[in-house]
Amino acid sequence: MFLWPLKKKFSKYEKVNQTDDNLLSELESLLNECKNHLPSFDENLITKAFHCCIDAHKNKVRKSGEAYYTHPLSVAHILIKEIPLDDVSVASALLHDVLDEGDKYTLKDIFSEFGSVIAEIVDGITKIQHIESHNINHLENYRKLLLSLFTDVRIILVKIADRLHNMRTLDFLPTEQQLKIARETLDIYAPFAHRFGLGNLKWELEDLSFKFLNREAYDSIKNAIQLSRSEREEYIENFKKPIQEILEKQEYIVKNKIKFEINGRPKHIYSIYNKTIVRNKPIEELYDLFAVRIILDTNDPSYCFLTYKALTEIYKPVPGTFKDYISNPKKNGYQSLHTAVIAQNDRLVEVQIRTKQMHEVSERGVAAHFNYKRDHLPAQSVLDEKNIEEWIELVRQIFEHVGEETPEHLIERVKNNLLLDEIYIFTPTSEFRKLPKDSTPLDFAYSIHTDVGNHCIGAKVNGKVVPLDYKLQSGDQIEILTSKNQTPTIEWLKYVVTEKAKNSINKYLKEEKKKNIEIGKQKWLEFITRNNLFEEVEYEFEIILKKLHYNNEDDFFISMAEGKCDEIFLLELIKFNKNPIYQSKNDYKNDSLENTEKSEYNINNGLKIDTNATYRLADCCYPLPDDSIVGIINPGKDIIIHRSDCKVLKETLQTQKPAIITQEWRDIPIKSFDTKIAIKGIELPNFVNQVFSELLALKDVIIKSINFNTEGNTYFGIAILTLNKVEQLHTIIQELSKLKGIESVKRI
Repeated sequence: MFLWPLKKKFSKYEKVNQTDDNLLSELESLLNECKNHLPSFDENLITKAFHCCIDAHKNKVRKSGEAYYTHPLSVAHILIKEIPLDDVSVASALLHDVLDEGDKYTLKDIFSEFGSVIAEIVDGITKIQHIESHNINHLENYRKLLLSLFTDVRIILVKIADRLHNMRTLDFLPTEQQLKIARETLDIYAPFAHRFGLGNLKWELEDLSFKFLNREAYDSIKNAIQLSRSEREEYIENFKKPIQEILEKQEYIVKNKIKFEINGRPKHIYSIYNKTIVRNKPIEELYDLFAVRIILDTNDPSYCFLTYKALTEIYKPVPGTFKDYISNPKKNGYQSLHTAVIAQNDRLVEVQIRTKQMHEVSERGVAAHFNYKRDHLPAQSVLDEKNIEEWIELVRQIFEHVGEETPEHLIERVKNNLLLDEIYIFTPTSEFRKLPKDSTPLDFAYSIHTDVGNHCIGAKVNGKVVPLDYKLQSGDQIEILTSKNQTPTIEWLKYVVTEKAKNSINKYLKEEKKKNIEIGKQKWLEFITRNNLFEEVEYEFEIILKKLHYNNEDDFFISMAEGKCDEIFLLELIKFNKNPIYQSKNDYKNDSLENTEKSEYNINNGLKIDTNATYRLADCCYPLPDDSIVGIINPGKDIIIHRSDCKVLKETLQTQKPAIITQEWRDIPIKSFDTKIAIKGIELPNFVNQVFSELLALKDVIIKSINFNTEGNTYFGIAILTLNKVEQLHTIIQELSKLKGIESVKRI
């Protein structure tokens, strides 16, 4: 969901002029259709969306020469008639192209004016349209990418309706585009419509696609059907008449006052084409060139079987053609009885028998389930099936609970349960990559190359700088930022989910550890050689490790390699066995450091610490030159320098009682130091990107980490930087403060 705060409603769009009779008539027609087809709707919502649609597309014309607003309006009409789910779907259809109109409307505008749900649907549709501009050759990857963007079931419903209207007007596009869109429709959107049980939309999408992909075969079948239309209609009427007569006499029909209808329809063109290929027969030999439907106005499926029995009393069924999709529904929810019978003149006719609800579901899919359940009508459905293979079947399973839950809860359940385990990402050159859900820029970087991952400092996602732990979303376009000074740390393992990234980081850490152990061993050998300590070390090495609190010799050698062992301290420990850890508590002169000054830390426990000792600046307070500082002697490792007012220092001295020394900056041979700054600013386009760019431009400043969060319309950022001198900090604060939107920059 979006996190923008809900602001006072505004009306940046122009409402339809009251004198524009044509547009007012369009609006009135739209509202009337909503009244006729939707269970309930918010008239103000639809009216507002209509006004916004007209204003957004004002003066824009389609390739067909029609005003552009006619497209989203047509999509809304298709939804109302074919998939009458709710008013949110209709409003989203009216707004689905608004974000394509440059800077006139932003996603934030849609959120502010229409709320988070419609904003999310419109954003999802816009992302799909962006994806369609990429060349994705692998069909299954394309399908999965689209599925991963359908966080709300209404996104795909609007998109199917959008694609249908575009197919209806495809004649006006160049041939190359026609073929691309037609193939995409046949391979992607027609199957989606089928899985939702949207029979009418599926057939029209297939026929329109087939028309552009194989015009010759399309025209041939179309002409064959049209040439025999009058003959076929007369034959159907003669076929229906005895069925009508026998059903009117059936006891179950009369007793229960069941109404029924019998109608005939030709098979759609693409279906006929497929059957001529599969069965290797000419069109005239196909028994199901057209079909007859018997639709019973009842909720009891048992009457379908009684009707089948009555049918077979007058027409002989063709062996092997009976199919019971009522007891064994198709996975897209379709239910019906099918059979083929031998009719007049020994011609074969396909007959389908179903209840009115089954018919609605076959035509309208999910929306029909939703509306039937809303009215508390009993029904048998595929929704009870246990082994559902595709996520769209999960949609149906969730919608089984309509009537028990509010529509809002149902939509949320769909959203929470349809998120796939994979996301689909684009490189800056529009190459396509698949990653597990919750992947971060580090996962993506390692998917490119191990070296890219090892030197990754962040990424730009859709043009905005993000930190290493940012979770990528399907459809994101990502550019990895690297630095030769960056190397993996053990913390990185918390940021990655892919095995490649984990293995690469662990491999690097393992190799670094092995290398440091060897370096540490060499340093240790040089140390004991230089100080003639072979005899002492030979007998006391294990004791030395224990007193220095190392778990094993590898940890000790790593510490030596990293310069964390004070050689003077080691020498005194080995020769004189002076270990401050075992000294009496009476040697400590301070039990509490509350409200103390540096002068109160004048304790060194008799240790001889010279200027060659190894020092480390504490990462809890990040001391800088000119700060009042205190050093804690960490036996066997290093001297940790804290600010004298550091809270962690005070807590450490109260609980652990380590040795401490007073310290002056002139005694500390540290050439660079880290500092932490807090950045606060108002939400503006590219705000984070500007801050990051400004920091990158500063000479001799290394960005160790930078993270931003938002609260309302305010950004809060924390950056840890490596500097060479204090003056750089003043420059950083000064330069960042000049940026537009910055409210404050300060050291913390």
